[in-house]
Amino acid sequence: MSITVNQIAEQCGVSRTTVLRALNNQGSVGQATRDRILAVAKANNYRPNLLARSLHHGRTMSLGVVTINVENLYFVQSLNIINKEADKKGFFTNIVVCDESLEWEKKLIQGLADRQMEGILISPINKGKEFEEFLLSLGIPIVCIGNRVSDMITTVQINEMNAAMDAVELIVSKGYERILFVCPPLATGQERNIYVHEQRLRGVRAAAAQYEQLCVEIVGNDDYVSKMPANLMTSGKRTAVLCSGDIYALNIMRWAQKQALSIPGDFGLMGFDDINVLDYVSPKLTTVSTNLEGVAATAVNELLEAIETDAYSPKSIYLNYKILDRETL
Repeated sequence: MSITVNQIAEQCGVSRTTVLRALNNQGSVGQATRDRILAVAKANNYRPNLLARSLHHGRTMSLGVVTINVENLYFVQSLNIINKEADKKGFFTNIVVCDESLEWEKKLIQGLADRQMEGILISPINKGKEFEEFLLSLGIPIVCIGNRVSDMITTVQINEMNAAMDAVELIVSKGYERILFVCPPLATGQERNIYVHEQRLRGVRAAAAQYEQLCVEIVGNDDYVSKMPANLMTSGKRTAVLCSGDIYALNIMRWAQKQALSIPGDFGLMGFDDINVLDYVSPKLTTVSTNLEGVAATAVNELLEAIETDAYSPKSIYLNYKILDRETL
């Protein structure tokens, strides 16, 4: 058990106030006294009582973070960045996992607010007016990553539609005549917030409309891998598979390897997000870097600005993305 402020004061023969000033580098304390206090604190593993400090200052210095799950590599990478960025500013993160449950997501958000988080970061799976009103009723700053809820709540993102359009442009430039757009979340769009994937679909359709001879087909369900043989082999056109997520592309790549199919020899393949596991995959997946680190860091800093600014106005923040032309097209 670490030593307390009162015990340090007793050992050093000074007041509690003097100890607090020395530990927090505040006020007028002689250098010899300060050094003695710090030495005793270090030798006895002193750790500040953050709860008491929070009660005293009326601040918890804590941010709530709601993530969908910890199996999705995109969210795992985001959490790492969020933790580091918050720590730079002296904030602690409380991370909770909703496990893709709409009701559980709302309960967790309410729980974080009840536990006096100063702000909350979410990549929401809920949507609609009722959810917007619920978030606004909490009375604390909220920042969304990717999935937009409303103009009343800040969202940090890339321009997903433009990124998808650029992806189609790249595919067409490689001579492909047909695109399979694989986007399993589309099957849940009626109930869940899939704003990011909807924007990617809009981009694919908008870009495809510019090419009269380009054939685009949408695969919007979870059994996309089992349908690959029929989807790939029946058209007679040179086909590229554009996936609205690198994990879908990796599943298709694994299937192709089992079938002794060559990428890009037999078909082209492209993903979205540039998750870090791609560093260990061969051939190197062509993908869209959605600036994961920049989005996560900006979301934290925007949330902190909302916490510290009385007259904060909600924003839609768009960061740069990058097309990574690698080996699979």
